Amino acid sequence: MAKTSKTKLPPYLTDIYSWLYLNPKLYKFLDNSTLLNILTLGYHHLLTEEINKELSPHAKVLQIGVTLGNQIEQTYNSLNALGSYTVMDIVPQLLDIKREKNMQQHISWQQGDAAKAINDTYDTIICYMLLHELPPITRAKLLENIINALKPEGKAIFIDYHLPSSYNPLKYIIRAVNRLYQPFAEVLWKQSIRDLTPNAELCTWSKQTLFGDIYQKVVASKTAK
Repeated sequence: MAKTSKTKLPPYLTDIYSWLYLNPKLYKFLDNSTLLNILTLGYHHLLTEEINKELSPHAKVLQIGVTLGNQIEQTYNSLNALGSYTVMDIVPQLLDIKREKNMQQHISWQQGDAAKAINDTYDTIICYMLLHELPPITRAKLLENIINALKPEGKAIFIDYHLPSSYNPLKYIIRAVNRLYQPFAEVLWKQSIRDLTPNAELCTWSKQTLFGDIYQKVVASKTAK
């Protein structure tokens, strides 16, 4: 089990998202699958299922970033004894919270910044509701590192926001939330994840949208050498 260490956090975390990720009491309150399913009209559970249906039970899996709710637990349960699951996050306190919550699972918790380096290769890399939080340079470097860290024929699974369809009434609420709390989110309304990935040519790409196009699932499958 990896130990956490002191790390200088990037400005986007300390300046924009400290209210959530650096606030353990609020994070623990929101770290509730029932609450998340209510807030997302059931899509927290459905998005987790979209990840897990892409997994091979014996895969070596890396997830970039801890998540609220039971997504990590459910993804772990999709793997068998031959599989492995590592969760990397830059915030040590979040790793501690999730490690305590998932003590019965054999998950490797790794403190680090995947936008700087991913020091191993994996069959599957999960990036769940993270890209919309990242500034452009950090996002591009993370995407590049994810693709580079895939084994040949490995896959990266991205779950994130998407431009809502014109008939979706939640579009205007989401836009207001973005303007207040998520200044980088709407880049995913304007550009595809593939177009935002510097080394996208190393993979074949598929995409589907969900819930009136509010969410997207993108799978990048690395071509064999």
